[in-house]
Amino acid sequence: MNPWTPLVAATFGWACSAVISRALLVDGMNTWTLIPLRMGFALISLFIVMAFTRRFWTTDGLAWRLGGILGVAAMAVPMVLMTLGLEDLPVSLGSLLIALIPISTIAAAHFLVAGETFRAKSLPGLLIALVGTGVLVGVGGESIAGVDDLWRGVGFTVAGVVVAGIGGALTRRYALVVPGDKLVLPQFTINTVVVVVLLPLLFDFEISSVEGADWLLLAVVGVLGSTVAFTAFLIAASVNPASRLALTGYSVPVLAVAMAVLFLDESLTLSIVVGAALIIVGVVLTERANKAHVPEPVAFGPG
Repeated sequence: MNPWTPLVAATFGWACSAVISRALLVDGMNTWTLIPLRMGFALISLFIVMAFTRRFWTTDGLAWRLGGILGVAAMAVPMVLMTLGLEDLPVSLGSLLIALIPISTIAAAHFLVAGETFRAKSLPGLLIALVGTGVLVGVGGESIAGVDDLWRGVGFTVAGVVVAGIGGALTRRYALVVPGDKLVLPQFTINTVVVVVLLPLLFDFEISSVEGADWLLLAVVGVLGSTVAFTAFLIAASVNPASRLALTGYSVPVLAVAMAVLFLDESLTLSIVVGAALIIVGVVLTERANKAHVPEPVAFGPG
């Protein structure tokens, strides 16, 4: 297999996730309807992938316990928070803030993963990324077309970034105990149970408002943006070095912004370009200072 094929598939899937989610939200669908339905499609497609590849199935009790924690901490909670952020922020702003997840994961790993301490030489990259965030939000946030409530959207997205970082660090910690393949099914299943069962009970689940074209988009974002991207990244991890895998963390936000400009008529401003450049450079420098730490696939995008 060409090592770039699964890497490209994962990158494309996660970029599509943010763009399609934003399109559905702008069209009037709420977060509490979008997430349960997309994850329903995602879990069904995962079982299809399992049937064809004969991978990921497990009855290991430890894998289910650890995967259950990841289903909540690394998938369900970050996905909800980031999707709520996209209710107020265009993809050009929301996805670039999500690019900070690798730094969040590195910081969380300092406390949660043995041997992964945060290094002083990571500070320049961290500071550059923070300056980029300041340019993106503080200088140009209100002027970017499509922003509803800037600080609410930023608040939800940053909270999602922090939780996703913790989830990514926990995934690295648990992967030292249980093979990654065994964590996939428990993680997806528990995540789906949480969002499909609990969210509709607690919030406004409006399935009657979903029309024909929306069903197609939900299927695409569930299958392509969750299952295919997640599975492709796991396959890519077996045939690529960490330095190449890390490219997804830099390329997904940029591709998502480009797709948003093409398909959602979002406009590029100077603050977006400068902020994006600083964030990506900062993330690259920080990861290289920490031996090219690669977050788990759930870290990219709103699910």
